[in-house]
Amino acid sequence: MVNTSETGGYRQIYADLIQELRQADIAALAAPLGLALNQVGEAQIPFLGASYLLSNDGVRRADGQGFRQVTGSALIRYLLMGSRSRPAGEFVTFAQLAGPLFSQGGYSGSALEQPIRKRFAGQAPELLRVAASLGGRPGGVGGLGSVSLLFDLLPHLQLQLIFYDRDEEFPARATLLFDKNATKLLDFETLAVLVTVFVNALTKGANHAPDSEAAEEA
Repeated sequence: MVNTSETGGYRQIYADLIQELRQADIAALAAPLGLALNQVGEAQIPFLGASYLLSNDGVRRADGQGFRQVTGSALIRYLLMGSRSRPAGEFVTFAQLAGPLFSQGGYSGSALEQPIRKRFAGQAPELLRVAASLGGRPGGVGGLGSVSLLFDLLPHLQLQLIFYDRDEEFPARATLLFDKNATKLLDFETLAVLVTVFVNALTKGANHAPDSEAAEEA
């Protein structure tokens, strides 16, 4: 279960960011990010196969479904940064991206990569199917015998998944890499939240609703 004090903290952060959004020039912030505006001036941000619409009135999903406040907060932060940065085309590890903020590499291995290894060991074709449902595509440099996939987590914010399926000698392996310009588009802590949501969606399948309000209570 979610710690109620943490949930309350997320709600306050979201409420504060909504207030910032109310004062923001949506069109001016969307322009450097290359985000489209719909007919009523909402900035459109794709995330995990859904379209999120941000305006001075707040955040909503185009399909009318609910979403977690941590996701809404992350998308607001992405828009408020209004970055002109574009992918460098060079991928680094989670720890390298964080630098001194993240001296230990355990989180990436245990919370992010281990669920991928466990879910898709012996099921590489299933990985390709689920990845495609989340916008993943073959690409990037991987080792011999690996599956290498690229994802646009958010516009201009790319990550790479390198997956080696298990064989007679070795267990399955998974490595998540991030474009080295990722933190120019989104702060590291918020990026970590979105990547965790991404891993949940990938490992629980295309039919799972990883960003529903019900997920808040999981």
